[in-house]
Amino acid sequence: MKFLISNDDGVNAPGLLALSQALSSIGDVVVVAPNDEQSGCASALSVSKPLHTQQLPSGAIAVNGSPADCIYLALHELYRQTRFDCVITGINSGANLGQDVMFSGTFGAALTAQLFGIPAIATSLVGGGVKGKGQEQVSDYQMAANEIAKLFTETPILDAVKNLPYHVLNVNIPNVDNADDIKGRKITALGHSQIARPVHHMVDPRGRDAYWLSLRKRQNEVLKDKVPEPWPPHQKTPEQMTDFLTTKMTDDQAVAAGYISLSPVRLHHTPAAALETLSALAL
Repeated sequence: MKFLISNDDGVNAPGLLALSQALSSIGDVVVVAPNDEQSGCASALSVSKPLHTQQLPSGAIAVNGSPADCIYLALHELYRQTRFDCVITGINSGANLGQDVMFSGTFGAALTAQLFGIPAIATSLVGGGVKGKGQEQVSDYQMAANEIAKLFTETPILDAVKNLPYHVLNVNIPNVDNADDIKGRKITALGHSQIARPVHHMVDPRGRDAYWLSLRKRQNEVLKDKVPEPWPPHQKTPEQMTDFLTTKMTDDQAVAAGYISLSPVRLHHTPAAALETLSALAL
């Protein structure tokens, strides 16, 4: 297998290094990643400035651009003669749950690959950012990296993703002490948790207003292991409820319960119901 990997935490991020090491044990790995942190840039492309590359002693290529730039450049120029089996992004420092995927550079890079027909998986370690970027070690991500490698050796996930055009598989791994604490894997839907404080206002040392944007969720909502809405237990038999919980769990509920969450996210799609609704308007 040939893997192209990137991230939004930067080419020297421990999550990326751990992922590269784990995947190298099962296939060939090419690393093309931003030369510095690019969190929150989604799938932005740099079209108003030139991109420059630098090959590091490790063999990885650093790019002065976004994660999407890295994938775009790798597929269309740097490795245009290479046929990759999968693009894998991460391991992100911190969760990418629910609506986070709309802003995540880790997810945006995977999306860029899928737009060009390459199977893509975005990976994140829930709670990985607790220690703070710059203070984490590769070992902090080793368990998560090993679990990602196991997806390819223990499951037919790659074949499944290849048969889902315009889908990105968004994977979140719970931050547990060891692999034995992981209860298993769950196919999940994207959840939706309220952002605790979207904008932090402050005054800088020169007396100017400054604003810091945040995607941090309300803690009690992210960690609460509850049945997904809607929940009409009086209308379901125990067997139906078991099936409901198995197939309808959201990503945040899964990781809170100790499972690896795998959410297929479909892009480039116009729902038929929306077309019918808007077509009925007198425009």
